[in-house]
Amino acid sequence: MTIDQFFTIFISIHALFGSISLLAGTISVIARKGGRWHKKSGIIFYYGMLVASLSGVVASFIPGHVNPFLFVVGLFSFYLVLSGYRALRFKRIKSQEQLLWDKILSWGMFIVGLGMIFFGVSSIVRGANMGTILIVFGLIAIFNASIDLRAFRDLKMLRKKSIRLHIGKISGAYIASFTAFFVTNNVLPALLSWLLPTVFGVIFITYWLRRTRIPKKTTIRS
Repeated sequence: MTIDQFFTIFISIHALFGSISLLAGTISVIARKGGRWHKKSGIIFYYGMLVASLSGVVASFIPGHVNPFLFVVGLFSFYLVLSGYRALRFKRIKSQEQLLWDKILSWGMFIVGLGMIFFGVSSIVRGANMGTILIVFGLIAIFNASIDLRAFRDLKMLRKKSIRLHIGKISGAYIASFTAFFVTNNVLPALLSWLLPTVFGVIFITYWLRRTRIPKKTTIRS
């Protein structure tokens, strides 16, 4: 098997499961939250995104086809979908020891985010156009990882925030799949294809986070 054939296999897997994830994610977004269709399409989206992201990361390292942006999207999607899915179990979390893998995942993404910013700045210095994208996604990665690490400190509050963390991360993974679709198919000019889905995604996430806001306790004065 040649290197090109090896690449074709992985990029085909990436495209196939990415398309399945995009369709399943759209159904999950439209469906009633917590309902049967939401849950079933959500599971398909989760596993589809795991396969799509990991196959994309592998494809990005194949000699002759090295693609740093495929690597960034794949790794970012993997983090978001895995941490978003794992957030559902925070409702039953009882000890810091149960968060070991979640902390490793978040610290790993924090370090990757720093790397994205470093290479983004280096790209801009060299005159490359895509350095801005790396910096933006690096900042998003650090922001998400920081939220996780801060939330892990208070288990009681973490249990209350589990749904909000799930919404933010899974929605982020859905945005990543849309971004990949826009970029791959040249739907818009390069910079817009990378950033426009993120802008609309932030609006969508903000809406749902406001709807699931944890009410503050009110005290009654005598």
